[in-house]
Amino acid sequence: MSTVTPFSTVSEFIQVLQARKWKFYGSERCQPVVSIISSFFNAHRYFEPTYQSIINQTFQNFEWIIVDDRSTEPEAIALFQSLPQKYGKIKTLQHPTNRGVAAGRNTAITHATGKYLFFMDLDDLIDSTYIEKCVLFLETHPEFSFVNSYSVGFQTQEYWWNHGFDQPARFLEQNWVTGRLLYRKSDFDSLGGFDEDLRFYEDWERWLKAITNHQKGWTIPEYLDCYRRLDSGLLETSRKNTPEEKRVTNLIQSRYQSFFQNGLDNSEIKRDNFDVGQIRKQITVKNPLKRDKESKRVLCFFPHLEVGGADKFNLDLVSLLTNRGYDFTIVTTLESTHPWYQYFYAITPDIFHLPNILNDCHWLAFTKYIIESRQIDIVFISNSYIAYYFLPFLSQEFPHIALMDFTHTFDPNWRGIGYPRVSCQFSQFLDYQIVTSKLLADYYQSTNSFKEGKIKTCYTNVDTEYWVHNSHKRKDIRLQLKITEDTIVLLFPARIVEQKRPLFLVDIIKALIDNLPINTCISVIVIGDGDLLTTMQAKINQLGLNDYFHILSSVASTEMLGFYSAADILLLPSAYEGISLAIYEAMSMQLPVVAADVGGQAELVTTETGFLVAKGDSDEQEVNSYLQILLPLIQNQQLRHKIGLQARQRVVDSFSLAQMADQMEEIFTEAIKTDVEGRKKKEEGWNCNGELNPHLEVNLAMAEETLLIALEYLHQEQLLNKLWQENCLLKEERHELSWKKRAMESSKFWKLRKQWFNLKRFLHLTIEEEI
Repeated sequence: MSTVTPFSTVSEFIQVLQARKWKFYGSERCQPVVSIISSFFNAHRYFEPTYQSIINQTFQNFEWIIVDDRSTEPEAIALFQSLPQKYGKIKTLQHPTNRGVAAGRNTAITHATGKYLFFMDLDDLIDSTYIEKCVLFLETHPEFSFVNSYSVGFQTQEYWWNHGFDQPARFLEQNWVTGRLLYRKSDFDSLGGFDEDLRFYEDWERWLKAITNHQKGWTIPEYLDCYRRLDSGLLETSRKNTPEEKRVTNLIQSRYQSFFQNGLDNSEIKRDNFDVGQIRKQITVKNPLKRDKESKRVLCFFPHLEVGGADKFNLDLVSLLTNRGYDFTIVTTLESTHPWYQYFYAITPDIFHLPNILNDCHWLAFTKYIIESRQIDIVFISNSYIAYYFLPFLSQEFPHIALMDFTHTFDPNWRGIGYPRVSCQFSQFLDYQIVTSKLLADYYQSTNSFKEGKIKTCYTNVDTEYWVHNSHKRKDIRLQLKITEDTIVLLFPARIVEQKRPLFLVDIIKALIDNLPINTCISVIVIGDGDLLTTMQAKINQLGLNDYFHILSSVASTEMLGFYSAADILLLPSAYEGISLAIYEAMSMQLPVVAADVGGQAELVTTETGFLVAKGDSDEQEVNSYLQILLPLIQNQQLRHKIGLQARQRVVDSFSLAQMADQMEEIFTEAIKTDVEGRKKKEEGWNCNGELNPHLEVNLAMAEETLLIALEYLHQEQLLNKLWQENCLLKEERHELSWKKRAMESSKFWKLRKQWFNLKRFLHLTIEEEI
């Protein structure tokens, strides 16, 4: 499972982690599911941050057992004695003599009543969701005994550590994990406790014992565990005492050498494959969280947290409405490195990447669990395909919550027209369907008459106070790229994929250069990544255009401000769009827009603020249409300035981010039905518009079968994407091979290509035959 570091630096991550304002409180006392186990010895220096990271866990159904191992410092003794009064879930025990960490943990375990044990050192930190994710994993993976996560070293040493239990054969070399993990108590007890004769490395020895007794562990590919690295402490002292460390290491390794010599297959550490029978499984643990009467809670389903217009809208929505009293839980449903994770994480810690922790047959059960736990008011779907298939079940089981979605554009290359098609198929279960343009709204209205009244148009909009032209940044970017001030810069900020037509862009630039007047200089800045990047670069090289292009990878929005400032014209000849976010940003930055007349872009770009080019009968005709606009625009600075000013004024007047937030808050407020009469009406089949819903009856057996088909489709689509990526990589490699090696690689290439086309044909059948 792929992942990236959540922040650019460890210190930035730790700062956000410790600055949390969220407070999670259990709503009732009950038998604890988790027993947190800690050994305390003069642990007062860093106890408070550790304490805060524990009491603010999203999983509140726990007890915390702390054993004082005969502390000697007065401050530590006083702190330990105050713990039961400090927090009601803390139980304290004391050793009459100092016996070591292993003994302290063992004593705590004998008093533990939870189903699971979580080991916590009292100077470290954990993410707010760590315990909950571990519990959810073990609840749905009975074949595993323990689970941990990637870890972060901080303070005197800073690093990201992505090793774990996925390669148990390496554990005889060294301990690859920290001591903070969740262990199934029955499995732990079956092998006995920590070795109390070991004053350090006791956790390593215990994991080796588990591995050699065929207990399996899993490492969640997320950085949830933070290990405070100190120059002092027992472990650091032992490391400096090389002979003693070597003795203990040799002792531990000698106990398990024979087992590892016989060979251990890392491939055995796998999660179970998709099991149809598990689709009805419920997550039985309870974790009811208290909520303020004034708070409003939204469960968001997003595909990923990546770079793009849809993701930017999601980020703006979560950020703005959080400041207006909404609490967000975010669920992602596609495998991804989530490059924008840090921006969402800075707003809410309550983020779950489902592929990282659960098999997809358990996702519906997770959704029900999280709705009950967070007491959700609204389920909000934005481009998460599989979430639509949960709607029939949610509408029946949770009639009091509002269900809504948000769609951006027609996508002719995926499932007919993309998400609008799926949204319309599930319309009967949605209280509101929000779209980004009137063009989309008209399409929705034309599909079924009963949707009247619940379709809302909300433009994505832009922060006009942020996107403001900056002359200093203009000079800096042009200086970096060696672009003179008299050169006209065309900006293409888009993914290098078929939708954005990057190869057609090259055709436009070639024709433009061939027709430019003498002494007129242009330069093109391309910012983006995608599967057509190599092909685009090859075409630029073939046409001899390298001197005109600056191709850069995707950058953060903070950097984009400089590139918009450095540009003179936005050029975006997309095959299809909703309304491109880049156009909103460019207009706010006073750039004249030259773009394709697709989707709802005519609702934003008027004749006074830019130019939209209709699709031509041929590429040549369309190129000529772009030339007729670009040539006079490039030569007329006064015209560019006039259009740019009018473009910004239009966005400021009608498309500001604050207006989007107001409209979304109005929809959310209207959707939340808290009064008894409103809930009763919905349970009886009345929708949010006061109309009787004619589709109240749901065939749950059919809904279950449809969900299974959707999950199977996702599996095939993911396989197709992987094959396509391999295909692209292989083609790149073949370009670099000599003609002799090409022949050797040819059979592998065509075999892979055949697999890809077979899967593509299968997926087309799946689409056509979908229930």
